[in-house]
Amino acid sequence: MRILGKGIIVLLLLVPGLGITQPKLVFSGIQGSANSDISMRVLQHAYQQLGIDIEYLPLPGERALRTSDSGEVDGEVFRIANVNQRYRNLVPVPTRINVLQGIAFTKERDIRVNGWQSLAPHNIGIQVGIKFAERGTEGMNRILVDTNAQLFKMLDSGRVDVIVAAHANGLKTISALELTGIRSTTPAIQEYPLFHYLHKKHSALVPKLDAVLRGMEESGLILQIRHAALEDLQNGGKSLH
Repeated sequence: MRILGKGIIVLLLLVPGLGITQPKLVFSGIQGSANSDISMRVLQHAYQQLGIDIEYLPLPGERALRTSDSGEVDGEVFRIANVNQRYRNLVPVPTRINVLQGIAFTKERDIRVNGWQSLAPHNIGIQVGIKFAERGTEGMNRILVDTNAQLFKMLDSGRVDVIVAAHANGLKTISALELTGIRSTTPAIQEYPLFHYLHKKHSALVPKLDAVLRGMEESGLILQIRHAALEDLQNGGKSLH
């Protein structure tokens, strides 16, 4: 049952046979992001151990952060470190749940990428709300678009020389749009650990969830989940939603 009141979304799940309700947590995340899909796989396993059901609400990048920070949902699926310095109502769970590889994609064969400054001579495309790309290309000649699909279509049409995106997201988008001639450059511009954020109203849950995630990390389960998801992407992303 979905109850809306004062802009706060509350989802209640009836527990069979008990006649009581149990909260279902809803997390916003970046629409179309493969890293959201991968991170949700990790979180579903972790929250299941705590007896909590979770749901994913995909939104454009910046809107997702505003929605989670405002408390309209219960938190953010994943973000890089320190976004809570600006979005102060979000509390990070300390154990990383995923890793983001920032990659430059291009159709030009002569473009070589070695760090952020190597992008400066080019026309660059990035997605609004993708914080690592916004920070890394600050002050450069860039065009901002709302979605990952728009980003790759812009590159495909030749409007920009290069775009910056998460590697997993790029693989997913290229496959979904059936694009050809686009290559990912190596090495990665930068790698970032990704963390789950809860709204401050759920601060008491942070140590419990972190303990579960630490156990998953130590056993290698988080890495196994990521590798399985990346294999799905390589095979066309059929099972990533």
